[in-house]
Amino acid sequence: MKLGTIRIDGKPTVIARVAEDRAVALSAYRWMEDLIEAGNAGLDTAHEAIQAALAGGLPVIDLSASTDWMAPNPRPSKILGCAVNNNNLNDKAMKPMTAPMFFIKGRSALTGHNKTIDILKDHGPSIPEPEPVVVFGKTAKNVPPEKALDYVFGYTLTNDVTASGVKFGEDSIALKQTADIVKPHHTAWRPEFKDDNNWLLFIYHSKSKAADTFAAMGPWLTTKDEVPDPNKLLVRGYIDGECFTDDSTANYYFPVEKVISTASKWFTMEPGDCIHTGTASKGTEKHPRGNIGTYLSGYDGKLCDVEIDGLGRLSNRINLEK
Repeated sequence: MKLGTIRIDGKPTVIARVAEDRAVALSAYRWMEDLIEAGNAGLDTAHEAIQAALAGGLPVIDLSASTDWMAPNPRPSKILGCAVNNNNLNDKAMKPMTAPMFFIKGRSALTGHNKTIDILKDHGPSIPEPEPVVVFGKTAKNVPPEKALDYVFGYTLTNDVTASGVKFGEDSIALKQTADIVKPHHTAWRPEFKDDNNWLLFIYHSKSKAADTFAAMGPWLTTKDEVPDPNKLLVRGYIDGECFTDDSTANYYFPVEKVISTASKWFTMEPGDCIHTGTASKGTEKHPRGNIGTYLSGYDGKLCDVEIDGLGRLSNRINLEK
C-alpha cells in the first residue's frame, strides 16, 4: 500500500493510492501520524477506502494535475540521518567507523515532491544524497537488530541535500589546545599527527544538513509489506535527466537493522519518526564521482530526481538564491 499527504484547497489531506496517478482521501485521519499510530486499524481503513474508490463509492483524486504534495508524514518529532553509511565512501576512511553516526533535522527541513530545493548563496557548493527513509510505526527504544524491522511502518525516499560549502567553511573549526586539555578520547578516532597532536577538529551539521528544503521526501510512503529486504534496494539519482549515481543499499557499511537499533539506543524513536539510512554514492560513466561530484549550483532550474525500486520517484527543481 502507498500512502501520502497532499494539500487540497490549502488543507493537508492524507491519501492512499488507488492506481497510477489516482488516490482516495482518508478523511478519518487528519495527519499521517494519526494513521500510523492507529496501527492495523489505520491500514484497514486505508484498504477499505481504496476498495470503495475502485467500486465508485468514494471520489477519486486525479494526481496527474497540479498536485500540492507534502512530505508523506509532515509532522515527525525527529528526522535522523545516518552519515557516510556507504562502502564507496568508507573505502577512503582513515579508520573504519565503529558505529552508525547520526545528525538530526527538524520538520522545517521537509518539503514535498515537485517542490523546489532552495540553496542559498551562503550554502556554497551543495550536493544531493539519494536514499531510502525508514518511517517508524511504534515507539522504539533499545531495540536489538534482530527485532528492528518489527518497528518499521514503511519506507519512503529522500534527497538529503548537503551544503558542503558551509559545512567545511562556517561550521568547521580547528582548536589549538594545550597538552593538558587534550585527552585520549579526543584523538582516538584519528592517527597521531607527527609533529603536533594538540589540534582538535570540530564540524557541526545544522546549517549544512537541516536547512529549509534540505529533506525533500516522498511522494509516497510504502508500507513495509511491499519491501521484503531494505538492504537490497536499487537507488539512483538523476540531475537534469542524467544518472549521477546508480547504487544499492547492499553497499551500506551498516545494514538497516543496525542503523535502527543504534538510533534507538540514543533516541526514543516515536511513531512517524524518520531515519535516512544512507546515501547512494557509486558513480556512473558520465559522473564517476557520483553524488559527491554533483554540485547543484550548476543546475539552477533543473530537476534532481531520486528513484528507488519499489518506492517510486521523487522530483525536485533546484532553486539557487539570486
